[in-house]
Amino acid sequence: MKNRVKPLPAILLSDISKSFGAGENRVDALKNINIEIAKGEFLALCGPSGSGKSTLLNILSGIDKPSAGTVIFLNNALNDLSENKLAHIRSKHLGFIFQFFNLIPVLSVFDNVFYPLVLNGHCDRKEAKARALHFLDSVGLAHLVDRKPGQLSGGQQQRVAIARALAHEPSVVVADEPTGNLDLATGEAILDLLLKTNQQTKATFIISTHSSQLKDRAQRVIEITDGELAYDSAR
Repeated sequence: MKNRVKPLPAILLSDISKSFGAGENRVDALKNINIEIAKGEFLALCGPSGSGKSTLLNILSGIDKPSAGTVIFLNNALNDLSENKLAHIRSKHLGFIFQFFNLIPVLSVFDNVFYPLVLNGHCDRKEAKARALHFLDSVGLAHLVDRKPGQLSGGQQQRVAIARALAHEPSVVVADEPTGNLDLATGEAILDLLLKTNQQTKATFIISTHSSQLKDRAQRVIEITDGELAYDSAR
């Protein structure tokens, strides 16, 4: 019987620590974190406020660098890369979804998805138009493409943000409390959409959350407490 080759993980965090300040003012935000995240996983990152969840998301995304340890992202050692190369990897391979949507209020729904594709060089204007319309349709907003974000509900704005994050077809989607600013029913609908998208695209989803709904339905749950790995359902 032939030995099966284990597939490379999407993200590998080895002995990750992160501290801020020095001396008496030093804060250890993360302490010796070891996590391997498989391609296509839907992972919920849980823990109380101030536990280190957002710091961990920033490090695995290449936005911040650890004080110690190694980050391997899609077979790239992020510690060794310049800021320009990190920005290129984020632009090409990462999709970000934020709690407060971060839409540009003066642009239409369509333009909020269209312009990042063009400005970041993902495709030409013709392809960007097709992608923007396709992904807005996939999140149920094809009929609202001409509206401004201020004319939408919170749930609709988050759907625009999801379409924007997915339109360049990233390998990894990182979401920081994507349902935290929404009511229960709307949050459930957004969660359904994220789970469906994960299944369809096979992208890796890493979601920081306080939501018990998301925690109950995620493929894998990791809990961070006081900067330490307190629980991993995969272990």
